[in-house]
Amino acid sequence: MRKGLFLSVEGIDGAGKSSHVDFIMEYLQNKGLEVVKTREPGGTKLGEDIRNLLLNSESMNQTSELLLYFASRQELIEQVIVPNLNNGVCVLADRFVDSSIAYQGSGRMLGVEKVKTVYSLLEPHIKPDLTFLFDAPLHVAMERLNSARTKDRIEKESLEFFERVQNSYYKLAEENSDRIKLISTEGKFSETRKKITEYLDLLLEKQ
Repeated sequence: MRKGLFLSVEGIDGAGKSSHVDFIMEYLQNKGLEVVKTREPGGTKLGEDIRNLLLNSESMNQTSELLLYFASRQELIEQVIVPNLNNGVCVLADRFVDSSIAYQGSGRMLGVEKVKTVYSLLEPHIKPDLTFLFDAPLHVAMERLNSARTKDRIEKESLEFFERVQNSYYKLAEENSDRIKLISTEGKFSETRKKITEYLDLLLEKQ
């Protein structure tokens, strides 16, 4: 049995990432693929409990935050991602390790190497076949956040925090251009989705 594809979706809060996750899943399903969608933090019973702590706690040590994200991720890998991939099912993850590099490594200024050290402890050590990095100018993303639902603990962070996160994502995209595809969400929905389908078709052609 051919192993399933592993895709992830990334971007700063307010970049429009969530608007396209279901579209990606439906596009793959229309191509005849079975797809499981999950999210970080969360995706498992323990992961959802950790998600509540991470997003709703009044305060948290920065290293504790990093380790909790990876604890949730380890459960997700073991219970959801690997079993499905081994059964030929595509997994679409709303965030993965790139988020920790950008948010905790750069946003929290813990350092990318510290994040990579924790990443090395995951079993098994996996990475996505394709990552969509959705992007919008910072002021646009912040306007979207301010007009949306009540902000969680991360979304309440400063503009400087999100500048560091966004710049870290740009660096990741530059260093991993074969895997990470930067897509603007500032223009028309149709234009964004056209780029999504182009990258998906290229990935599927290789299978």
